[in-house]
Amino acid sequence: MSGQSSKDDIFIFIMRHGEAESLQTDDKSRNLTLRGKNEVHISSDWLSESYCQNRELSMALVSPYTRTRQTYNEVLQTFHAAQMELNSDIVPEGNVCVAHDYIDVLAHQMAKTHPGKPLLVVSHMPFVSYLLDALCDSHNMSLFATGSVAVVKYQLKTGKGVLVGHFQG
Repeated sequence: MSGQSSKDDIFIFIMRHGEAESLQTDDKSRNLTLRGKNEVHISSDWLSESYCQNRELSMALVSPYTRTRQTYNEVLQTFHAAQMELNSDIVPEGNVCVAHDYIDVLAHQMAKTHPGKPLLVVSHMPFVSYLLDALCDSHNMSLFATGSVAVVKYQLKTGKGVLVGHFQG
């Protein structure tokens, strides 16, 4: 299956960072653990086998925290992204409405410039859960294990998506 089913749909992969070391003094600087790296590899393999065999992403939006940047670097061992952006709107306390609007704009651009390639978002709990609800217009408050990923089939015409897969590792 490619990352896009029609010209009006695009897949969005929402990933929580892998397991990180315990909170010491600075939450933003926490590193992934070896287990966290392994979680990301398992989820990346699942994504490539189930939704993106060509292993190409249109873009990745990544929280600027250390553990999310490291998660993205682990994803790059399986995937190639045409573009990557560190985005301060997708941190744990980020504004989901602002992020949803921005993702909608990006999805429209990526559908034109990189058709057939999904968009990846790498962030944190609880943001990933709120984002999934916003994109799918639901109120399920899905939990994300570390390193897990949700797959949303996003309709460009409506600005809404449907959850088609949620891999917890």
